[in-house]
Amino acid sequence: MPWVHPEGESIKYDASFKGPIKNRSCTDILCLLLFVAFLAGWGVVTVFAALHGDPSRLLYPTDSMGRVCGRGELQNKSFLLFFDLTRCATPKVIATGCPTPQVCVEKCPTTNWFYNPVSGDADMRPYLICQDGVNPKNESVTVQQFISSGKCAYYYVESEPIGRRCIPRNVADHAENIIAAIKASSSLSIYDSFEILEAILKAMKHVMRFAKFQQVAEGVFQDIKTSWWVLLSGFGVAMLVSFLWIILLRFISAIMIWFSLIAFIGLSGFGAYYTLNKYLTLRSGINNSTMTAAEYEFSKEISRFAELETTWLVLFIITVTILVVCLLVLIFLRKRINIAIALIGQASKAVGDIMSTLFFPVIPYVLQLVFLVLFCVVAILLASAGKTEYRIMCLEDGCGCPNVKENDTCTYEEFNNTACPGASCQFFDYVVDPNIPRLHIYNVFALFWSMFFVSAFGEMVLAGTFASWYWAFNKSKDVPTLPVTSSFCRTIRYHIGTLAFGSLIIAIVRMIRVILEYIDHKIREKTDSKIIRCIMCCCRCCLWCLEKFLKFINRNAYVYCAIYGKNFCVSAKNAFSLIMRNIARVVVLDKVTDFLLFIGKMVVVGIIGIASFFIFSGEVKPAQKYLPEMNYYLTPVIIITIGTFFIASAFFSVYAMAVDTLFLCFLEDCERNDGSEEKPYFMSKDLMKILDKKNKFKEA
Repeated sequence: MPWVHPEGESIKYDASFKGPIKNRSCTDILCLLLFVAFLAGWGVVTVFAALHGDPSRLLYPTDSMGRVCGRGELQNKSFLLFFDLTRCATPKVIATGCPTPQVCVEKCPTTNWFYNPVSGDADMRPYLICQDGVNPKNESVTVQQFISSGKCAYYYVESEPIGRRCIPRNVADHAENIIAAIKASSSLSIYDSFEILEAILKAMKHVMRFAKFQQVAEGVFQDIKTSWWVLLSGFGVAMLVSFLWIILLRFISAIMIWFSLIAFIGLSGFGAYYTLNKYLTLRSGINNSTMTAAEYEFSKEISRFAELETTWLVLFIITVTILVVCLLVLIFLRKRINIAIALIGQASKAVGDIMSTLFFPVIPYVLQLVFLVLFCVVAILLASAGKTEYRIMCLEDGCGCPNVKENDTCTYEEFNNTACPGASCQFFDYVVDPNIPRLHIYNVFALFWSMFFVSAFGEMVLAGTFASWYWAFNKSKDVPTLPVTSSFCRTIRYHIGTLAFGSLIIAIVRMIRVILEYIDHKIREKTDSKIIRCIMCCCRCCLWCLEKFLKFINRNAYVYCAIYGKNFCVSAKNAFSLIMRNIARVVVLDKVTDFLLFIGKMVVVGIIGIASFFIFSGEVKPAQKYLPEMNYYLTPVIIITIGTFFIASAFFSVYAMAVDTLFLCFLEDCERNDGSEEKPYFMSKDLMKILDKKNKFKEA
């Protein structure tokens, strides 16, 4: 009589069982209908966003009349000029807007000019920059009237376009010229010359926070546009290296695993040395960097560190930590590594016998890319949807008119006809429909559910494929024809509802995590209580652990569903029971194999990432003549490294799924069979040798 474990009865022998069963029915139909309805709702949101959105509003600045610079009638006027930049010298401009008229201009000012009532009107009219519809050559209106009514700017300084906004150029370097221009104007006697200069510098600080980001984004976009063939070449090399790595695993898995460990330790050690050397060099004040000033700023933008040397110090700590952890794992789990290598070896044979599994991940990755692009398009369209909103902006500290308050909403045409020279009605923002925030939430949740659904689909198809290979007693003869296609068709026909059920659970947990992150961000803005921050940190940690645990349960449930065709709950229960009956093996062996595969993936990423860094940073001189000029050499390095990670993940995910499936089948094989002629083991000879098991009937 088989032993009964508290976590469930052990699996009994079934002579008719030959792998994934063929007679099955549709599972979790209600979840399938819910998923289809949800996708239909996402389509409705997409149509609404397409009808009401205008992405150009996010890419180009808007003048005081609510018109987008560089578009339509302003096609030749692509840059935004602030009449009085000193009015922007406050952090609240991000929320309230800059309370000064703003106009679109063909080019930014190249000289310094301040209104001087002593000079004649004829001398100053050619220098005036005014709002659209205002003719500075109209002699019936004096220059002073233009200035006092806010129709024209009463000063401007030499500027350069940053994020399509005219920002003063090198104010500190040209301070003497600006102060001289200010002193020449008696109309600005209420200001001290140095106070105005300080106000301009302060205003630049707040305006450039946004403009600098947009400039970096445009520079990165230009780099991608000019170096697209280099990026594609890098991705091709990454794919080739990953494929060769997988092929070598098929024949020399033990050598490749040990080489991966040694190479990863070597790369970590080199990374620790390189980052420490960079940190010490920068700390000592010796600048051996090949970075330009723009690249240095870009490095600070992406790292968000005040000093670049701090960035290298953090990287040094990270690489040393990784190195120490890897060494400890190698020392204390060296015996378990041999068993994990045998399991990976069996997975290598399965992948080698069914080579089409290496190319199958292209399908889920393309589907995920489609959903990701759809999410981004909908998000951009929703963010740009809305009608123009105008608010009152006082030209001085007070508007000077009764019943007129700053930041009150107004109608542009009507307000400008009122007699209130101390205020103006100008564009503030786009008013969105109150339902749009809810549509943003719907869009985010749709992304999570769709991405997890596609990931689950790939896992179940591969699980069914490798299960059919494992449960073939004679691997050269009994493996079904076109196993990937058969598993693909079974999943599509019977188990889409199960995939929707499992992915919905993960999507809900992920959405809760996002909401918690938002709450934590808001709490940090309002309070600095360490107790609250500690509680929020614990909640975030618990939810992260919960998501990881549910992903583990889901993954094994998909394996069971692919084999037996049961619904999600039954599959999850049976898989969890099997795992709990073999918890010691699962905790150690399964996680060691995951770690070894992760090491192999990171070695591939590290090789490509380091090679691209040395090539694009100028260390490899012969390659420089073939590379295009770029704003930031870090752009292709980062993109190629990230792309390599996803490419390597696509290849190694096949191995990871093969290991997980074969491991679950191996546990079931141990419970179902005993090695006798009636109940032979299906596992490989290497695994039987390591685990001291054998098919007894073959000894006779």
